Amino acid sequence: MEFYRFCICTAEEYATLRECIDRCGAVGRSYEFGECGMPAGCVPGRLRLGFWKCGGDYWLYMRPEVSYNGSSHALRDFFARGSTQRFRSFDALTQRLSALKTDTAALGSAGGGMGALFRRLQLELGSQVLGQDRAVEAVAFKLSAHICKRTPRRPLSLIFYGPSGVGKSELGKSVHGSLNRCLGSERYRLVWTELNTFTEAHSVYRLTGAPPGYIGYDDAPVLEAVRECPHTVFMFDELDKAHPEVLKVFMSILDEGRCTARRADEQLGRELDFRRCVFLFTTNTDLSGRARPLGFSAPEQDADVVLTAGGAVRCENTPAISEQDLALRLFQDDECARAELARSGVLREIAGRFSGLIGFGQLSEQSRADVTARQIISLGREYGLQIARVSPLLAQELTPRQALSLRSGVPVLEGLLGPVFLSAAPLAHSGAPLKLEGTVESMQLLPA
Repeated sequence: MEFYRFCICTAEEYATLRECIDRCGAVGRSYEFGECGMPAGCVPGRLRLGFWKCGGDYWLYMRPEVSYNGSSHALRDFFARGSTQRFRSFDALTQRLSALKTDTAALGSAGGGMGALFRRLQLELGSQVLGQDRAVEAVAFKLSAHICKRTPRRPLSLIFYGPSGVGKSELGKSVHGSLNRCLGSERYRLVWTELNTFTEAHSVYRLTGAPPGYIGYDDAPVLEAVRECPHTVFMFDELDKAHPEVLKVFMSILDEGRCTARRADEQLGRELDFRRCVFLFTTNTDLSGRARPLGFSAPEQDADVVLTAGGAVRCENTPAISEQDLALRLFQDDECARAELARSGVLREIAGRFSGLIGFGQLSEQSRADVTARQIISLGREYGLQIARVSPLLAQELTPRQALSLRSGVPVLEGLLGPVFLSAAPLAHSGAPLKLEGTVESMQLLPA
């Protein structure tokens, strides 16, 4: 969880937060977030942030005590009030937090000169997908540039490429929700399509609609979802499995932002307008071939990754870059990937129509362990358990070393943890947060 999320909550999210605080307060407990990322300029950068209700008052506390050395006057005033703050009502608490969103740029963690929406998207997507900071940065940049257009001429279209099980689909599924949270509205919706079932030429009709008299004429085609929601996020998984005729359908859509539907709508119109949509494609094809630098910048240097005392990873040789430098770097990455896409057999006229091609790398050991911890928490929900914390050492032990991907390790987790979760069934009724500790041979759930 990032601190900025508490500053940009919708009314519904604040209502949910209040319910959680009140429920915990009724049994004498606080509602706490153990690893909350703080704004740039805060020391420490991550800490425990909690809410507590006592009587009619609401309290906000931060442990350990935080000091702020940033440039934001609003944040300086907020943290100057101390690491424990008292509010006479929940509304007073939320008004204090939401007042900070006017200085959203300062709520981020790194870099300067980047737009507020870009920074918020980067933080939001980064909290959903672990270990892919470079890909998250690129996606957030492309998304923010598209969203800020008043009259876009074409939709945003991105290809996520890289090995299986590294977060491509997870990031794609997170885009519409992250956009809605950052924009404070339910503007975007997701339509997810598996292209591994589009292997025949005639399957193209499932996208655009079948001609009269053909099987499937009465079925609603995928692309007509834009009639109900002009801001649809279309996600197409496994692009490399689709028939070439399916790819040709996207040529006019990605270039002009429009196509003609087989059937007319209620106003007898046939044109589908995709200009405000987002198209996401995933592929396991390796498009990471590096071409000679195009002359815009010096060759990239490898960053020295250092584990700090607080457990945070920083890149010593990667200074914060401007939006212009980032745009040039992404252009070079896009051109390299386009060339590889064309070499893989995709027509050049199609390869050139995508707005960006985003590479995903192999996950580090730490990121793999973090993903395992998240999978354990998700598995706990299936058993009705609220697992708030997984021992880092246990998560590392449970992370498969030789598995094809982290997905293939889920059945192993279910076999190992199923008996443990079943034995803790009485704890599920209490709704109390739990922590999973111990070793693989002796795992136990304890109150968090």
